[in-house]
Amino acid sequence: MPETGTTGVEGKPELVFFVNGRKVVYQDVDPEMTLLTYLRTKLRLTGAKLGCGEGGCGACTVMVSRYNPTQRKVLHLAVNACLAPICSLHGAAVTTVEGIGSTRTRLHPVQERLAKAHGSQCGFCTPGIVMSMYTLLRNHPTPDMEQLEAAFQGNLCRCTGYRPILEGYKTFTKEFQGCCGGMAGNGCCRNGQNGQAANGQAANGQASNGHAVNGQATNGQTSNGHAVNGQATNGQTSNGHAVNGQATNGDTGNGWNEDVSKELFQVSEFQPLDPTQEPIFPPELMKTKSSEQTTLKFVGERVTWIKPATFKEVLELKTKIPHAKLVIGNSEIGVEVKFKNCEYPLIIAPGHLPEINFHRYTEHGITFGAGCTLTYLNDTLAEAIHDLPEHQTRLFAAIVEMLRWFAGHQIRNVGCIGGNIVTASPISDLNPIFLSAGCTVTAMSHQGGSRVVKMDHAFFPCYRKTALTPEEVMVSLDVPFTKENEYFLAYKQAKRRDDDIAIVNAAFRVQIEEGTDIIQDIALSFGGMAPTSVMACNTANRLIGLKWDNDLLPEACSCLEDDLPLPPSVPGGMVEFRRTLTTSFFFKFFLSVQQRLNLKDVPPPYRSACSLYHREPPHGAQMYQEVPEGQAREDAVGRPIMHLSALKQVTGEAVYTDDMPPIQGELYLGLVLSKKAHAKIVSIDPSEALKMPGVETFVSAEDVPGSNITGPVVLDEEVFASEKVTCVGQVVGAVLADTQAHAQRAAKAVVVQYEDLEPKIITIEDAILHQSFFHPINKIEKGNLEEAFERSDQIIEGELRIGGQEHFYLETCAAIVVPHGEDGEMEIFCSTQNPTTTQVEGLEGRRCEAVSLAQSVLLQLTKCRNQ
Repeated sequence: MPETGTTGVEGKPELVFFVNGRKVVYQDVDPEMTLLTYLRTKLRLTGAKLGCGEGGCGACTVMVSRYNPTQRKVLHLAVNACLAPICSLHGAAVTTVEGIGSTRTRLHPVQERLAKAHGSQCGFCTPGIVMSMYTLLRNHPTPDMEQLEAAFQGNLCRCTGYRPILEGYKTFTKEFQGCCGGMAGNGCCRNGQNGQAANGQAANGQASNGHAVNGQATNGQTSNGHAVNGQATNGQTSNGHAVNGQATNGDTGNGWNEDVSKELFQVSEFQPLDPTQEPIFPPELMKTKSSEQTTLKFVGERVTWIKPATFKEVLELKTKIPHAKLVIGNSEIGVEVKFKNCEYPLIIAPGHLPEINFHRYTEHGITFGAGCTLTYLNDTLAEAIHDLPEHQTRLFAAIVEMLRWFAGHQIRNVGCIGGNIVTASPISDLNPIFLSAGCTVTAMSHQGGSRVVKMDHAFFPCYRKTALTPEEVMVSLDVPFTKENEYFLAYKQAKRRDDDIAIVNAAFRVQIEEGTDIIQDIALSFGGMAPTSVMACNTANRLIGLKWDNDLLPEACSCLEDDLPLPPSVPGGMVEFRRTLTTSFFFKFFLSVQQRLNLKDVPPPYRSACSLYHREPPHGAQMYQEVPEGQAREDAVGRPIMHLSALKQVTGEAVYTDDMPPIQGELYLGLVLSKKAHAKIVSIDPSEALKMPGVETFVSAEDVPGSNITGPVVLDEEVFASEKVTCVGQVVGAVLADTQAHAQRAAKAVVVQYEDLEPKIITIEDAILHQSFFHPINKIEKGNLEEAFERSDQIIEGELRIGGQEHFYLETCAAIVVPHGEDGEMEIFCSTQNPTTTQVEGLEGRRCEAVSLAQSVLLQLTKCRNQ
C-alpha cells in the first residue's frame, strides 16, 4: 500500500486520507479515536450514528475505498465507523451519507428511493442503510435480490421494518430491471403476448390446468389466488391481498367492494442510477512509488499505533514487545477495549503488507495470507467452487456457507483470517471448521524463523490461547482440498440466523473407505462447548472402522455426551440445549452423508435435515382504500405521502440530540452503574477517577439539591442510588469530563463497595415464600369466577416461565441541559418520547432526571471551582 505525506512541518507524522473527496491531513492523532468519533466531532459530519458501538447495528456504516495494487483496481467496502481506528484510514477514501447527496443540491438515487418508498421512520438507522446500499451499487450496479438482502445483514432497523426498505431498493435489482419494473403499463413482459409468456415464464402462456407454471402465473392469477412476484397483472386475487403494495382492479375477494390502492410509490418518478456519475477515487492515493513507503507511528494518551513499512519490522517489534497486538480489522480488539476494559499500549497494523495478503493454489489446496479479509476468503473459495470438481471443494463449500451467517458485510470486509484464528474465541464460527479439516498455520518469528503448526486438538490449549508463541506472527493458512470419498459439513445455531454469535457450532469431516461404507477417518469439532474450540477425539477414535449405518447413531451420540460435558454453572447457560445441539448436528451430518452415499433412502420426515437453509425472496403486502375520485390533490388524507423528515434522514441532515454542535464549556456525563442487584452501598470512592485526564468532578446522591426522587408516572425511583441498589445497572453516580471517552473511562474507575442484602428473591417461589408482592395487587374480574370454574367442562392448568431479556439498544437516549444562570433557568434538549412530562416536572419543581443531574452537576462544579 503506498504511503503519502507522512511527515509534517514539525516532524510529526501525518495521517492522510480523503473524506467525501476532500483531502484530510491530520497530525495530532489519538490512536484510540475511531473514524466515527473523528467524523462527528472533528468534521461535524453527524450523518453516521453511534448505536451499539460494537459493529452490530450498522447505524455508523460508511464506505471506505482503497486502491489494491495487486488487483489493480479500487475496492469499495462498507465499514463500521464505530470500530475503525482513525489511524487505519491512512491512504483511504471515506464516503459518508453527506457525500453522496443532499437536499441542498441533489439526492442520490439510493437516498431518493428509500425516502419515497417510505423506508424511514425515526431515521436513526437510515444513513447506515443508505451507505450499505450505496456500497453495494458501487460494486454491483445491478445486483440480484440475494446480494441485496446480504448487503443489509449488518444493518438493524428499530422501528420502520424492512419491507419498505427492500421494496424501494429492489427497484435496483436484476429481477426488477430484467422486466419492465412495472413501468411499461400494459406492455409488461409479464403479460403473456399472444398466449406466450416472456422471460422463461409459463410455457405456451398457460398450464393445461390453468395453474401457475414454474411458480409464475400466466394470466395474472395463481392457483391459490396469490399474486406472483409482487403483481397480479390482469386478474384478481382470491384473498384480496396485493403483494408488494400492488393490487389489481376489480373485486378484492374479501367482501370489500371499494377500490384498493394500486401502488405505494411511483417507480416512474425515480431518477435512474448512472454509475458513470459517481465520484472518482483520488488519483493521489493510487501512487505506487516504493520510495514513499515508510513507517508511520502515532502516539496517544495511552496507546501507540505503528504501521510498519516491512514485514521484517513486524517480526522485530513482536520480539521486542511480545504482547503487542496486531490489528487489521479491529472487530475484536475494539470491542475488548470498549466493553471489557482491556488496555493494549502498543498496536501494530500490518494489514497493508503483501507477505500476509495473498492466495495461491498448491497441490493440496489453497494457501491464504493471514491478512486476507473474510470477504476475500469467501470470494476466492466461491470462485474455486465454480471452477473445480465438486468433490475437491466440499470443505470450501462449508466455509462459504458458514460465512453467510458470519456477522455482516461490514465486519467481513475488515475482519481477517489470522485475527479469527489467533483471537481463539470459544464460539468462533470458522475455527471448528479449520480443526476438522486439519488446516495448517505457518507462523514466523524474528529469531525462530518459520514453522508450520497443524490445527488439531492441541492448537487451542486454553481460553483465548493458541499454540503460537507470543513472539510469533501468523503468516498464512493452508486450506486443503477434499477427496472424492470425503465429506464435510458445518453447522451453527444462534438466537437469530443473521449477524449473531453462535450458541453452539460444529464441523464434521468423514472419509469413507473406497467401495465400502466403513469409516476410514473422521473428525468432529465444536464451538460453544468448552472454553476453547474442541475436538471430540474419543468419539472419533471409537467411530473409525464402524459402518455408516443406523447402528452408528446411538454409539456416536453416547460418545459425544461423554466427550462434551457441560457443568450447570457454565457461562452462557442453556446446558441441556447446548448438549442436545451437538447430537442434533451430528444427526443432520449422518443423514446428509447417508444421502450422498446412496446407501439408503432418507425417510421423508428427515429429508429437510439434509438440505442447507435458503431463505425465500422476501415479499410483503400493504393495501389500503383508494381516495375518492375528485378528492383535491392538496388533500393528503388517504394518500401514501412521504413524511416530511424523510429527505433529511436519508441525507444525514436530520439533527438528533447527539448531533447538536457542542456548546462552549460542555461536559460529558459518564454514568457509574451498579454491579449488584440487591445490596447496600457501603462506600463510593471516586479518587482514582478524579485523577484521570479531562475529569472535572464526580456527583452522587449527596450532591442533589432538593429531592432525589423521580419516576415516569409514580415517583418511586432515585436519580442516584443513595443507600441501596435494587438492580444491576442502577445509576450510583456520574463523572463529568471533557470528552465522552474520558468520562466513560473515568466512570469505570470509580470504586463502589457493596454489602449483599437478604433475602435474595430470584424466583416467584422466593417471592411467595417471603411474601414479596407489588401493592396494590392489580387484577381484572368480571362475573363470578368460582361459579364459572365449577360449571366448566374442562379446566386447563399449567405454568409458563420466561427468563430475562437480553437488551440490544440501538437509538440510545441523550439529553443536553444548558443552564442560563438567570433564575435557575435551564434549557433542555431531550430525546424523550414524552417531552410534556419533562416540561411539567421542571415547571412544578419536581425532578426529572435531566434536571436533577444538571442541578447536581452545577452545584458540584461551583464547589470545585470555588476551592
